[in-house]
Amino acid sequence: MPIDIVIFQKIIISILLGGLIGLERERDISKKSFAGVRTFILVCLFGLFSTFISQEIIDNNFLIFISFAAVCSFTILNYFYRLRSKSFGSTTEIAFIITFLLGLLIYFEGYPYFLSVSIAILLTFILIMREKLHLIASHISKIEIWSAIIFGIITFVLYPLMPNYGIDSFGVINPHLIWTTIIILLSISFTAYIAMKIFGTKKGLALTGLFGGLASSTGVALNMAESVKKNSKILYSGIFAVIIASSTMFLRIIVVSSLFNSNVALNLLIPFLVLGFSGYVLSYVILKKSFKEKAQVSIQSPLSLMMAVKFAILFSFVLIISKIGQTYFGSTGIYATSLIGGLVDVDALAVSLSTLSLTSISPLVAAKGILIASLSNTFSKWLYIKILGTKKMSFEVGKIFSVLLIQGVLLLYFLGL
Repeated sequence: MPIDIVIFQKIIISILLGGLIGLERERDISKKSFAGVRTFILVCLFGLFSTFISQEIIDNNFLIFISFAAVCSFTILNYFYRLRSKSFGSTTEIAFIITFLLGLLIYFEGYPYFLSVSIAILLTFILIMREKLHLIASHISKIEIWSAIIFGIITFVLYPLMPNYGIDSFGVINPHLIWTTIIILLSISFTAYIAMKIFGTKKGLALTGLFGGLASSTGVALNMAESVKKNSKILYSGIFAVIIASSTMFLRIIVVSSLFNSNVALNLLIPFLVLGFSGYVLSYVILKKSFKEKAQVSIQSPLSLMMAVKFAILFSFVLIISKIGQTYFGSTGIYATSLIGGLVDVDALAVSLSTLSLTSISPLVAAKGILIASLSNTFSKWLYIKILGTKKMSFEVGKIFSVLLIQGVLLLYFLGL
């Protein structure tokens, strides 16, 4: 392509990207922002032209440094001027400097300008999400910040140190795999937890229960049992949240299983969709009774180093027991392990069996074991409610859970699982 066509193309890209960022900042003019659409277009072109002249005409990078220093000086002076006017914030100033650098980047990049366009879009997205980001920040406590730091340690410090081979006599305890599982499950749980905190309390119990089921259906059951015990006026709201969260658990297990073995997930697809949507349908009757009540679901952050260690120990234990059961008792040993282990944690069983199905058991046996574990976990949540909640709550939840348990047993039989 001729050089003049290339430069013309870069000019157009600079105008478009500078204008995109400027359009968003134009909304801030009422707050005495020093730069709008035209200024952002010009500074992006300034970055492009100063680089072009430096590289093509004078063959010296000195002009680029002078231009950048001029833009920074102008921006800093404006910032201090606004401080004197008691106008705080430096978002526009930072965006202004980035836009100059964007013009510089456009010169060195060629079609399709993927990096330049991506940066401009991301910058505009961050600018336009100001209110949303402030809303998110207002909902995140110091505990969540610590949780994020812990997640960073788990992911970027400890994970690379884990050996990627079996360290036990059965060859099933792979620290790298275990830590991968922890990262995946904590990512799903923490994302749902933050979403529940931001949207759940404002959008109602249905959405809260949905996010709660993605984070921890057992946590929702425990929380609502204790809440109803303290305040019987939120009985049906508590029941509804428990049913929604427990129904969501079935859909969550499909996703978790698919991350480790898609064949297992395919075997689980029909029965778990039936169970999940059956729970949603049955919860509708409870929903109508909860309209006059006001209740909120609150569970603890799923991110903690101790929780990760506990899951690693539980996961390792389930892997070994499942392998021993399969070695000495065949599929019967797998099902027995699933029945007992599901009372404690269904995720550990789901991942363990999905992993084992890659080497030593069939996807069908793994799917049956996961279904048994899920039904066992549903039963354990009813036991928690019976112990911690009220008799009325236990009775109402028991009726719906009984339907799901009967459905699950029938699905085990008729679908050949």
